[in-house]
Amino acid sequence: MGKTQWGVLLFVAAAGFGPLYTVAGYSVLSNVISELAAQNTPRNAIMASAFVLTGALVALDGLRPLRRPAWPFVAFGLAFAAAGVFGHKPIDAGVPYVEWVDRAHSMLATVSGLALTLGFGWQAALRGPWALRLVAGGLALACLGLPLLMLAQPQVQGAIQRVMYLLVFGWLFAFYPRGLRG
Repeated sequence: MGKTQWGVLLFVAAAGFGPLYTVAGYSVLSNVISELAAQNTPRNAIMASAFVLTGALVALDGLRPLRRPAWPFVAFGLAFAAAGVFGHKPIDAGVPYVEWVDRAHSMLATVSGLALTLGFGWQAALRGPWALRLVAGGLALACLGLPLLMLAQPQVQGAIQRVMYLLVFGWLFAFYPRGLRG
């Protein structure tokens, strides 16, 4: 197993066990994974560390050897890791937090999503087996559409995000970096 695969397993474990170690009232249906790493939230370092380590491992995997098709995935890893350094706002509106830190987290999360979209789009545009191109194209569309669906359906945004992460991390686990084409 490569670095990315270990990172994916770590992230899935931290997110999967998250409801057991975070604040009461956290819901996998309505709360996003970043809220497990929210500012002033009990044991937020568990999920924050998973973001940082997973992102760093994805980035490191793409650097050796660095090839152009890996660039968006390296960018994803760097932004994902950095998003873990800056905490989301807490789920409890009464808990104090630093607003610019939450904005930085959101900006970095957006950058990581855009980098993934670009990476999957690039893989879809390359010559190769149509099935791999179709999967990559579908993932690029999922990386665009599912966040919009999260905004439209906040009562189930956590479930939608988990579906998106399952798809993306499943591909990373199976194909990255060895399966990159181009």
